[in-house]
Amino acid sequence: MNKLILKYLAISGLLVGTIFGILGAIPYIGGFALFCVLFLSAPFVMLLLIMAGKLDLTTPKDSIVNGALTGFFANITFSFAYSIVVALLYITTKFTTNYFLTAMIINSPVWLLIIIILFIGVLTATTNAFSGFLTYYIINLIRDLYEKKHADEDR
Repeated sequence: MNKLILKYLAISGLLVGTIFGILGAIPYIGGFALFCVLFLSAPFVMLLLIMAGKLDLTTPKDSIVNGALTGFFANITFSFAYSIVVALLYITTKFTTNYFLTAMIINSPVWLLIIIILFIGVLTATTNAFSGFLTYYIINLIRDLYEKKHADEDR
């Protein structure tokens, strides 16, 4: 894999995870933000990089690896940003959107939080690998339909 593409995927995944991590602490938006990180971060980042001309999906393997890396990076920053925001909200204003998660973040040892974040990171990498795989096939389907339509117009 090209190191430049890996850098773009990592930075984009980290930014997406941070944005959704901050949004995750908002009531009623947190569930949607978690869903986006679990399933939609890889397609979003891959489409963004394809439109910018930085990424080209040539094989299903590329899409799976790109999706897994993006999902893992997005989950790591989502978890850290969410933990920091929730801890700050609870310490300063005693406000919490989820009592169980807030108690776990505030009272658990750091090593346990890191292990949980890494475990969920593997889960997120798996789900985003699958959604990246679907993105590859949907992009190719749209590309084939577009080429078929324009091939008929040229005749």
